[in-house]
Amino acid sequence: MAGAFADLRDGLGRRPRLLVVPVLVFELLAFGGAIAYLVRLSFYESATTAAYRSGTWTLANYAELVSNGLLQERLLFSLRVGAIVTACSLLLGFVYAYAAWRASGRKRTLLLGAVLVELLISIVIKVYAWKPLLAPDGTVNDLLGGAGSVELLNNEVGVVIGLVYSMLPYVVLPVYATLATLDETLLEAARELGASRARSVREIVVPQAMPGLLAGGVTAFAWSTVAYAAPSILGSTAERTIANEAGRFINGTYDWPRAAALSVEAILVVLLTTALAVGLVRRFGPRGATEGLL
Repeated sequence: MAGAFADLRDGLGRRPRLLVVPVLVFELLAFGGAIAYLVRLSFYESATTAAYRSGTWTLANYAELVSNGLLQERLLFSLRVGAIVTACSLLLGFVYAYAAWRASGRKRTLLLGAVLVELLISIVIKVYAWKPLLAPDGTVNDLLGGAGSVELLNNEVGVVIGLVYSMLPYVVLPVYATLATLDETLLEAARELGASRARSVREIVVPQAMPGLLAGGVTAFAWSTVAYAAPSILGSTAERTIANEAGRFINGTYDWPRAAALSVEAILVVLLTTALAVGLVRRFGPRGATEGLL
């Protein structure tokens, strides 16, 4: 028995890629199977007395994505919110990660611990926590100079604030992980050679953090584009993403094929945007910025 385990260990040592085979099989069965079913569901005809009409094939659900003005508005809103949230999350996340990296001892522990604690809280709870803060008589309005002076709730601003707060940990952690590999003596050498702090950050820190920024940006865009909780809680009926519209088809009209077509559209949008972002960074960004991503 011991010899068999030794042979297995030696075999895996020579072929380490075999270790990912079980994970790939699980992903193909679980994730791939679900996606295949979703795609098939999107080609069913809608039914009035059931979720769909089995045994049918139609392109009407996808044609409606192009012809229906409301669905096009939902797509544009999703993309706009995703872009704004991603940009804000990258900016704030980089500043926070840089501050944590430059801190030492207890300060660094507190900064990173706060991010980890936020990950343990449900996104629904985090979004709900912003509702009284953004209310006309809430804390944020008080800080801005008076109750009700700025409309922050039931609009796009509130949705963006809630999503940025929720996405920050997914930007901070990968950026900090890449910065942790940077030799701080490089910054000291740059300053001794006359470079300002801003130039040192721009030419040394940012290129080093690019893989983390890309990973965090992809995650923030993918999640915020198809966000469900934040638009439902912090937005009005006008602030609805593709996910909200798909939920309306499922829970409201019980139209599974249309919801499936919207879901497939959301998946394709996220994949294409991610591929475009990675391609642009690979072409114009620093060498090694996309290493390990694609």
